[in-house]
This record gives sequence, C-alpha cells and structure tokens, in this order.
Amino acid sequence: MASFCKVSIIAFFVLASGVFLSSPTQAIRTSEQDFSLAFEPSSDNGEDIIPIELRHYLDECLKKIGEECGPMFFTRIFIGKKNVIPAICCQKLLDMGEECHNTITESVISRPEFRANATLYETRAVDAWNMCSQ
Repeated sequence: MASFCKVSIIAFFVLASGVFLSSPTQAIRTSEQDFSLAFEPSSDNGEDIIPIELRHYLDECLKKIGEECGPMFFTRIFIGKKNVIPAICCQKLLDMGEECHNTITESVISRPEFRANATLYETRAVDAWNMCSQ
C-alpha cells in the first residue's frame, strides 16, 4: 500500500467527504502533499493500523467536515500553515463535534510520521477548535 503521506484519501478531519475514509484509495489533497488517515499497514502482514470500528466512526466524522474543509484543517494542524478557515468550515467542524475532531487528530498522530510532534499537533487542534467556537 502507499505511504501515509502519498496516498489518495479521503481524511481530516478528513478529515474526512465520501471524502476521507470511505475507501482506502481516497485522500486529502493539499497543496503540500497527499495525506491518508488510516490505510497503510502497520506491519508486513497487511493489517490496518486503525481497527475497522474506529475507521467507520472516522468515516462518519469526516463526511461531516466535508471534502473542501477537511484539508484546510489538516493543513492548519499538521502542516502549521495559518490558512484562513471560512466560517462555513468552522460551522462544519462544530457540527461534526469535538469528539470527532479529537478522534481524527489522535488517529493522525498515531502515525509514525506524526508521533514525534504529538504535543504540537494537539495544541494546534485545540487552537483550531477554539478559533471556530468563538
């Protein structure tokens, strides 16, 4: 399977919509890179790193954030670009809910490529939530 940073997904917040996790071949497209949330095997035996139940939950979350908004949040949180988030995307984030937002963030952070900066990403995710909730 393709690597986390080079897959075509879905998704933050999707992700995210048939956008984010509806199939292993979909990806979030950003101007910097392509990102996948969950479908790279964790080992040589081909196991998904995210259990099917969680993947289904993430899929539902990412559908709520949408194909246009998910990549904006992903870019802001995981790439650190202070992009402008439109009010409609903030509303979608709030409608998706804080639990979905946190679960998506933690799922991305669980990837080896992102673990080293987990605290930074968690802080940015909280900042994104707070920005939208004001």
